[in-house]
This record gives sequence, structure tokens and C-alpha cells, in this order.
Amino acid sequence: SKQPSEQHYYTYMAGEQQSTFKLKDGTEITLNKNSQLTISNLYGKINRTVNLIGEAYFAVAKDSSKPFNVQMNNALITVLGTHFNVKADPESDNITATLIEGSIKFKGAEQTIIMTPNQQLTFSKSTNKVEIESVDAEVYTAWKNGVLKYKSISFVELINDLRETYKVNIQIKNSKLLDPKISVSGTFDEKQNIDQILEVISRSLPIKWYRKDDIYYI
Repeated sequence: SKQPSEQHYYTYMAGEQQSTFKLKDGTEITLNKNSQLTISNLYGKINRTVNLIGEAYFAVAKDSSKPFNVQMNNALITVLGTHFNVKADPESDNITATLIEGSIKFKGAEQTIIMTPNQQLTFSKSTNKVEIESVDAEVYTAWKNGVLKYKSISFVELINDLRETYKVNIQIKNSKLLDPKISVSGTFDEKQNIDQILEVISRSLPIKWYRKDDIYYI
């Protein structure tokens, strides 16, 4: 779209495959599937601001005179040069930022928070609540290498993630599996289909599953 200031916007879009590209300042960005990043033709001249929908990994080139900004609705991340992961799916209430190295400043709902490596921030768009926890950052950036990695998460969390990743309907029929104490760890190749992944899970957890009318039941 053209603005009075002759500012134009360009959008990088990732469909069913990840997309990696470099901006003109050397910043490298990997977009996860079904994500998009919008930049202006004035990027690097006035500021270094991008707008993210979905999930992306950023390796930001350092420029002390022009901080790098990631805009996500009413939240903003500002850095000089660092590596971090951001997930801001439009259908989700949460924005999640995971810091790998360096530091980032998160602004949202009149709150400003400085993060350090191996910290993960979760911001609720509906309540403006912010939570920070220490995590293994590699788990949350494994997708960049075509890997799904899980470490001591609940079975329910795993299924929710598989629903989102593979865009399939999975129903947990056994109420015992809803217990948050049931945790799983594992690594899967994204090239594996959902049937193969459920089969691998069934080898470590005593579960049975079947498919009917494009719905998976466990």
C-alpha cells in the first residue's frame, strides 16, 4: 500500500514450508510455516521495524543507532543484536518470546521487561498478564531445523501442539490422559506424518488410537 510519505510495505509469506531470508542490514529471519513478516521500503533508513504474524526466529545484525523492533498487535520487542524466537499466532491469545542469546526488551500493556538468555515470556493479549520462566531455549527453536522437540511437557500440551502443527483434529477420549502429571519427552522429524508420530508416542505411553472421518481418537 502507498502512504503519503511514499512508504511502501512488503510481506514475506511462508506457506507449507519454512522460509529463510536476509534483510539488507544482514539480519537473518526464518519464518515458520503459515507465518508472515511485513517490512517497509524505509527499513534501515529511519528505523528497523517489522510486523510479525505467526512464528519466526531472528538473528539480528547489530546496529546501535537503529534498534530492531518486532511489532505484534499491541506488543513490541526491541533489540540491538541478538538471537530470539517469537510466536504470535493471530488465533492464539498468547504471544511467546524465547531468548537464545543477548537481551531483548518487551513492551506490552504499559509494561517493560528486559529478558536474559534461556528465559521465555508469555503475554496474554486478553488479560495483559505477563509470565516469565526459565526454559531450555533449544526446545523452542528446534522447528527451525525441521525438528519437533519436547521436554517434560504434559500429554495434553503435546496433543495441542500436534493439532496446531499438523492442522488435524485430535480428540482425547480417555480422561486419565488429561492428567497434567502425565508428561512426555521426545524428538520427532517434521517429515513424519501424524500417524507415524502417534505410533512413536504409543511405544512410550500405553495409549491406543484410531482414525475415523478425519478425526483421531486417543
